[in-house]
Amino acid sequence: MRPLVAPTAVSGAPPMQRLAFFEREGPFGYALVLPAILYLTAFIAYPFAMSIWLSMTDASAGASKWNYIGLDNYSKVESWELIANDFVIFDGDKAEAQRIADQHKDEGKVVTAPDGDRFKASLQIGSHTIPVVETNGEDDATYLATTILNDLDWQVHGGKVVAHAADSPISFGTFEKRGDANDARKKSVLVDSTTHLKANGTGVQQDPNFLLAVKNTLKYTFGTELVKLFFGIPCALLLYKKFRGRQLLRGLLVIPWVIPIAISGQAWLWILDSTYSVINWLLVHAGIISPANIFNFRGDANLAMFSLVVVNVWRGFPFTTIVILAGLTSIPDEIIERARLDGANALQRFWYVMAPMVRPILMVSLLFSVVFSFTDFNTIWIITRGGPYDQTQVLSTYAYQVGVNAGYLGKGAAISLFLFPIMVVTVFGMLQWLRRENM
Repeated sequence: MRPLVAPTAVSGAPPMQRLAFFEREGPFGYALVLPAILYLTAFIAYPFAMSIWLSMTDASAGASKWNYIGLDNYSKVESWELIANDFVIFDGDKAEAQRIADQHKDEGKVVTAPDGDRFKASLQIGSHTIPVVETNGEDDATYLATTILNDLDWQVHGGKVVAHAADSPISFGTFEKRGDANDARKKSVLVDSTTHLKANGTGVQQDPNFLLAVKNTLKYTFGTELVKLFFGIPCALLLYKKFRGRQLLRGLLVIPWVIPIAISGQAWLWILDSTYSVINWLLVHAGIISPANIFNFRGDANLAMFSLVVVNVWRGFPFTTIVILAGLTSIPDEIIERARLDGANALQRFWYVMAPMVRPILMVSLLFSVVFSFTDFNTIWIITRGGPYDQTQVLSTYAYQVGVNAGYLGKGAAISLFLFPIMVVTVFGMLQWLRRENM
């Protein structure tokens, strides 16, 4: 067996030189990536981790000490409230139903009687005795039945008489446990009705304004994206055609996108002003509406949300148009010309040739646009500040309202973090769809 001999340098070979740091690919690559890692850590990872920690504390402005409370900021149910509406008082003959609805206030009365260890309240209307509620206390049963008889709006739907609460449903009390509330649902309401359990507590999920902000965020995001595509695709096709002034029109198109929202927002505040709105001025002078019936764009909940959608579409659809236009210009002219020679008309060329080739680019545009709209704060805050009465709050503005303005830092962090899972699901789904398109 030959002994192992350490290799020796070949006589006359030049000695190996140590490469300088900037000539070595590995260390130099890490050095180039390091600034990006530091930036992501300082401005994304650390704030995100800080938000998670804050959301699990009772942090508030001015407090000397913040205590760990777990997930209470997200959901903390303290009681369950049984709420009912649309009580079916009668279901039978249509003429009899109309007579009961017409005469219930004049002829109707409430009769409360013991039923074991509870009390049952019935409505007597003519020859009809209708048990409606049952509670542990006689006064409670009488009060609830009287409310149904006198305060609710009795409506006739075919052969049914339905007592409807227009302002707010009737509460049958609060319960510490959900099971007790469900038992009360079965035992207390003796007629068919629409019932649900309302969770009362201090968590953001028990806050009705938070649930409204989630709905508004989804409507504001996906509703505007459909409108942007509706306007963006035709505009891109128009700007794809060659005509005099096309370059100028392309430049003008991007102005809403590039102009700062702080400037354009002030212009929209004037346009949507309840007193000096140029829209109302034009409609009044055109004789379409009277001065007494002008639109209160920011004071009416529906008009305020519609106005925000209009502003978002005005700002965002140029981005969609430019991205689609970039995809159209990347299609070789030979492909379009071959389709034209094969007899395809303009609609067929768009649907069968252009659209499949532009679709991946369109999805990338849609992905960025969804992210921009989903996290949009400036537009809503400048135009409505979440008003009127929090009816246009989205998650970003409501998190700011609760966390910064109100000083509840923990709850504000919890609200803001609800953006993350929704965005992850949305972006992951769109990326998966885009991946299948490219396979």
